[in-house]
Amino acid sequence: MKWHFSPLLNDQVETEVTQRDQFNNDDLNISETIVRETVQNSLDAAADSSQPIKVTFRWLHKKDGLSETFFQKLFDGQIEHAKVAGLDTASLDFNNPTVLVIEDFGTTGLTGSVSEIDENNFSDFWRRHGKSHKSGKNRGRWGLGKLVYSQSSRIGAFFGITKRNNDDTIYLMGQTVLNLRKVGGKRYPPHAFFGDLENPDDMYSRIPVPVKDRELVDGFIRNFCLKRKSESGLSVVIPFPNKSFRLEKMIEVAIANYFYPLLTGQLLLTFNDVDINASNIRSLAKQYASSRIEQIDLLFNFIEEAFHSRQSEIQKLLPSWTDGRRIDENDFHEEALQVIRDRFSTGKMVSLLLPVTIKAKNGNIIESDFSLHLKRPDELLKGEDLYVRGGLTLPKESKFGGRRAIGALIADDEPICAFLGDAENASHTKWVANSERLRKKYKAPQPMVSSIKNSLVQLYDLLTETASDIDREALQNFFWFEEPEEGKRKRRKKKKDPAPVPKIESSKPLINISKIEGGFTLTSTADFTEDRLPHNVKVELAYEVSKGNAFKKYSPLDFMIGKDILIDDSSIVNTKIHSADRNLMEIEITGLPFKLSVRGFDPNRDLKVKTK
Repeated sequence: MKWHFSPLLNDQVETEVTQRDQFNNDDLNISETIVRETVQNSLDAAADSSQPIKVTFRWLHKKDGLSETFFQKLFDGQIEHAKVAGLDTASLDFNNPTVLVIEDFGTTGLTGSVSEIDENNFSDFWRRHGKSHKSGKNRGRWGLGKLVYSQSSRIGAFFGITKRNNDDTIYLMGQTVLNLRKVGGKRYPPHAFFGDLENPDDMYSRIPVPVKDRELVDGFIRNFCLKRKSESGLSVVIPFPNKSFRLEKMIEVAIANYFYPLLTGQLLLTFNDVDINASNIRSLAKQYASSRIEQIDLLFNFIEEAFHSRQSEIQKLLPSWTDGRRIDENDFHEEALQVIRDRFSTGKMVSLLLPVTIKAKNGNIIESDFSLHLKRPDELLKGEDLYVRGGLTLPKESKFGGRRAIGALIADDEPICAFLGDAENASHTKWVANSERLRKKYKAPQPMVSSIKNSLVQLYDLLTETASDIDREALQNFFWFEEPEEGKRKRRKKKKDPAPVPKIESSKPLINISKIEGGFTLTSTADFTEDRLPHNVKVELAYEVSKGNAFKKYSPLDFMIGKDILIDDSSIVNTKIHSADRNLMEIEITGLPFKLSVRGFDPNRDLKVKTK
């Protein structure tokens, strides 16, 4: 119909698309990626920052009015390439077509020239791979996110309709991304286009452009039931969507990844007939995302309080906090540290503004800031830390472990968003201090990234630090040394004999660790007496390894307490669980005898348990 495939010339290098696994791997599956990439691109393109962005996901089938004749004609010429590229085209039922339609509203649409390559969004989206012109608060950086659309299609293709502000035209294009292949004796690169071709006879100036046939465009909008009328934005149609997509799973992913902009009114989402917004996200989170978000009300209350605290008075840290690459007591204004320590110890919110000075390689000195928020509610069972840049959360930055508090690092000032955006990995889940993009743009960026990403943990540790007095003479009767007289090598006479060193008996264990089927049980020994109560214990777990320290080699892929590993509620006797995360538990023994059992470990692996 409108597909244009340009063969590789003999003087061109074959380049395969190898980045697909960045969006479908052990850490991220395709269901999560399609939601994250779509929503973040829409948030990037906000037409008015004071108005919310709306993104809708709809699944359409033949019963919804899809024409199988129209649908099949769309792939004239493409399906042959898809088959040769190794896709299972025999399993595609063109008599019962299905599509996933994703539309955003309140965005600018794909701006820029549609007939020339420029530095704007239209060219970035359709004509570039691995390169992006996003900056500032914009969440995408790698120019790879659009790969998720073709990867989500079992025929390896997608279509896009865009409407821009102050432009009445609606533009339709399509793209297929397939493996390198040979068709009709010619080699073809991964990318090809659906649209019209300008300057078709000149290999140096020909360029794919949107479909000019208005009847085809109108038919496309009508056949796929697009909601876009005069509103600006982007509509994406994914034919034969991945069979692994599940409505409930995608709602769970959306809430878990975007509860911050949803709670704060920056984002509205719809999945078929399920609307998600600030007024109902709590109830929907409990229905769809309780396995991902623990203590939902506590967390959401914290987010709302943190968001509003940024609008009001907030403690400001001294600029010197970055000098030592960590936060310490010298970075606070006089008496400020004691004030926030008191607030934190009484369960109140602590909010800090941290100034940063960013040095660009072009000589510019840029001042910016970000905020930290920390609170320890009495009813909190497990610590949680959030890292938010311009509304996007980075789940792989979480590092609180056994720390019992809720914390958030929020970056929304334009310069710091630009800086941290260049530090993100391709899937936007964590910050990488030695990012190539950072090194190209900034002077010595690694220490700054490390200081920022560790600042929340450092603040917690500083606020929970207890002062201790040092007695410099406490051990003077246990350790002594002789000094030679000047010019002579003879012993000085000791004024007195040192006191005898008392025999230190090894302490007897207070906790007994017993192996049970798929886990272990902790109980008190006979030497655990009432005078030791209450008693706090840290439990660390790991699978035994053939070489090295098992605890240092622990990986979340081995197991995670609370997810793969379950605490047997019926076994809890005289024990409070303050935190349980990854391979660490913090418990408080409140009475004797006590007991705690944990199950769910791999019975084929040896489990190591350490208490202290």
